[in-house]
Amino acid sequence: MIKDYRILLVLAFAGLVFFGMSMYKALDQDFTKHQKEYYKLLGEEFPGAEIKQVNVKTPGGGMVVDRCQSCHIGASNPDAVGFEAPLATHPPIVTGTEKDPHEFGKMGCVVCHDGNGRALDLHDAHGEYHGWPAPLLVGEVAQANCNRCHAMESGSLAGAELYEKGRTLFLEKACWGCHTIAGISSSSQAPELTDAGGKFTYEYLVESMLVPSANIDHSKMPTFAWIHEEDTVSAIATYLKGQQKTRLRSSESAPIGYIKPASELARITEPSVEAGRSLFAGTPFEGSVAKGGCVNCHAFRTSDGDVAGGNIGPELTWTLRNRGRTFVKEHIVNARLHVADSIMPTFKDYNDAELESIVSFLETLDYKASAKLDGQALYDTYCWACHGENLDGRGDVAPMLDPLPRDFSKYQFVSSYETRFKDSIRDGVTGTAMPTWKNILSDEQIDTLVAFIKEQSLADTKTFTRIDRALPKVGDPERLDYKQKGTALVAGDPDQGLESYQKFCTSCHGKLANGKGPNAYLLEHPLPRNLINKEFLNQTAVDDDRLYQSILLGVAGTPMPAHDHLTDQTILDIIAFIRANTTEESK
Repeated sequence: MIKDYRILLVLAFAGLVFFGMSMYKALDQDFTKHQKEYYKLLGEEFPGAEIKQVNVKTPGGGMVVDRCQSCHIGASNPDAVGFEAPLATHPPIVTGTEKDPHEFGKMGCVVCHDGNGRALDLHDAHGEYHGWPAPLLVGEVAQANCNRCHAMESGSLAGAELYEKGRTLFLEKACWGCHTIAGISSSSQAPELTDAGGKFTYEYLVESMLVPSANIDHSKMPTFAWIHEEDTVSAIATYLKGQQKTRLRSSESAPIGYIKPASELARITEPSVEAGRSLFAGTPFEGSVAKGGCVNCHAFRTSDGDVAGGNIGPELTWTLRNRGRTFVKEHIVNARLHVADSIMPTFKDYNDAELESIVSFLETLDYKASAKLDGQALYDTYCWACHGENLDGRGDVAPMLDPLPRDFSKYQFVSSYETRFKDSIRDGVTGTAMPTWKNILSDEQIDTLVAFIKEQSLADTKTFTRIDRALPKVGDPERLDYKQKGTALVAGDPDQGLESYQKFCTSCHGKLANGKGPNAYLLEHPLPRNLINKEFLNQTAVDDDRLYQSILLGVAGTPMPAHDHLTDQTILDIIAFIRANTTEESK
C-alpha cells in the first residue's frame, strides 16, 4: 500500500510540475510580452495578461473569432501612434475624415486582413503555414475584403482605391470577356471568378496572371503585356481576391453595415465612332467605365502606319475591308459561329449600339500600304504576325489561333499546293482565321507574295511532286481488288464510315472528329483538321476529290500520313460519314 501511495505522490508531483510549466509558458507567450511593453510605453501599471477576443457574427449563425488585438493591443488607441508594430495605432482606413468609421474593437482584424484569428502564435495567427486557405493580407491588398461588408459592384468606396482600380482594370483589360463574375459578366470561356477570393489566395491569383500555366497545365490564357506592370497585377489580384460568396452584408452581422451601390456600369445607347474608340481601347466613355478592351489582344495601324495594341489576336487594320460589317458583328457576339475553333471570347453582352460603335471605329482604320512593296515587304506587312518570321506558322499571334496558321517552310507542302496558295490568299479559308485579301491586295501583289513564299521555301532547290489520284465513281472497280473479281464501288455509307473512322482516325482527329484526338498535340505543326467544322468543309475548295486524295495520299508537309492500305470503298464510306456531319442539313 505504501508503495502505491509513493507512486501516486510521484505522479501528482510530476503533474504539478507540468501544470506549472504550461502556466509559465502561457504567461510568457508573445502577446504577454507585447502587452507588458505596451503598458510600459504608456507609463501605466501592467494589469496582467489578457486574451482580447472579438466575435463577429456570420450569416447562418456562425462566428469569426478574432484574438489579434491580444498582440495588436494599441490598434484603437490614438495615443499609440508612435509605437512600434504590433503595438501601434492602426492607421485610418478612410483618410480625411474626423473619425474613421471602422471600430477595431468591434470588428477585429480578421474581417479585413484574413489570417487565423483564433491563434496566438505569430506564425499560426498570420496563416503562414502550408494549407491555410487565407494567409494574412497586408497593406492595400487588405482592401480585397472590403467586399465582405460593403456592396462594391459599382460606385466607389473611400479607403478602397486599389480594389476600385482593380475593378476598372478588370473591364479595361477585357478580363470580363473570358471570365464570369456575377453581376459583371456572363462569359463561359474561362473559369468563373465569382468566388475567386473564397477559393484562392492572393498569391495564387497573382501567379495565375504572371504564368497562366503555373496552376493549369493546358491553360489557354494569354500572357498579356501588362503582366510586367506590378501595380496593374496587384490591383486586379486585389479585386479578384475580393470576389467571395461568403460575406457579412446585413445590419446584424456586418460591423460597418450594407452600403447601396452608387451607380451602374456605363452602357452606350447611341452608336458613335467615339464610343467605339472607347470600347476598343477599354477607356471610360463620357466619364464612366464601359466594358471594352479589344486593344489588349488586337493590334491596329494608324493612318501613318504605326502599330499599336496587343499581339495576342490578329491585327484588325484590314478586318472590315476583309470580312465586312455583318461577319465582324457576328464574330464579336459569337466567334465560333463562322470559325468553329476560335479562341476569341464571346462578347454576347454587347447591345446593338455598342456593336455598331465598335464596327464604326474599325471602319476608320484606313491605312493603305504602298502598292509597290516587294515580296518580303508584303509578307512582313500582311502575313508575318500569323505565319511567322521563318514562314513556319509560328507568328506572334499563332498560339491563340485554332487551327494554327499554315507552315510554309515545308517544301513538300509548297511544291504540292502552290495553286491553292493563290486561292487561299485571294478568297481566304472559310472556317479559319485566314481572311480574304482580294479587297486589299491586287492579283499582281498576290502573285508576288506566292512567288516569295515559294522562293523562300524552296531555297535549297528541293522539289516534291504529288501523285494525282482522281476520286473514283460509283461502279468503278475497287482499287485493291487484287484478285480481279470485279468488286464494284457503291455509294458511301455513313454508318460504315463511322465504324471505319473509329478504327483508323480517332487517335488524331478524336472521337468527336473535332481534331482533338489523344495524339493530336504530340504531332508536328499543323495539327489534325477539325472534321466537324461546317464552314471549312462546305467551301467549294474542299470537295470530295480533295478529301479522297488527303486520306489516300496524305497531306504533303504535314503529319497526315497516306492511308493507301484502306480500300476505296472504306475511304468513300469515311467521306460519307464526314459529309453527314457537315452538310447544311446537319446544322
